[in-house]
Amino acid sequence: MREMAVLERAFDRVSGRIHEQIHNRATRRLPELVQDLIDEALARWAANDWLTFDKAEVNCSSQLYRWMTEVCRSDSRFFMFHVSIEHILLTPEMLNGSESVTGAARPDFRLSLRGGGVLLEAKRLTNTAKFSRLYVTEGMARFVSSSYGADESLGIMVGYVQDQAGPGLHSRVNGYVKTHYLMGVGHELKLSVSNTDWEWFSSSHERASGLPIDLNHVWIRLP
Repeated sequence: MREMAVLERAFDRVSGRIHEQIHNRATRRLPELVQDLIDEALARWAANDWLTFDKAEVNCSSQLYRWMTEVCRSDSRFFMFHVSIEHILLTPEMLNGSESVTGAARPDFRLSLRGGGVLLEAKRLTNTAKFSRLYVTEGMARFVSSSYGADESLGIMVGYVQDQAGPGLHSRVNGYVKTHYLMGVGHELKLSVSNTDWEWFSSSHERASGLPIDLNHVWIRLP
């Protein structure tokens, strides 16, 4: 019995170290893993004919949440991730009771794992200028101002491209980026990957805190 107990403790220590190594490796590869996870979730959503109740952002996001969660459950590459929707960011003041939680920032998603994580903010994008402006002022700007991801160097923006938005969408969004007081020339979105149903863009931003942030943008062309 004593020998068995010693072996069990030794196995626990070894498995604990392996588990920690897996998490540490995943944290180092976070940008690549997050993009792979989202790509796989979008492929499954596409196979389900992009089903969503309607065009409202929250209903599109519920479907993205569904498929990201399913990928995390079924693909061993992503077992260590936890997907949360309507994530609440509590400040130190909120935690010590000196500030109300009702004013907490609420990004749409968080993909987290031990030692790291990334916030996702989703916005609709159509041919109207309104949604392009909101993508920048109430999406990207929350990361650049450090309201979101203050201690993180990566964030994800999700754009639900609807109503057959035309090729001018990229230029329109970049127009708002170039004139935003926290961004400007050099902060524009650059196309990195394009396929039939979605595209990836990237942008890089200096922040007043001194910790710059890279934003990866996935624009999903919904029917």
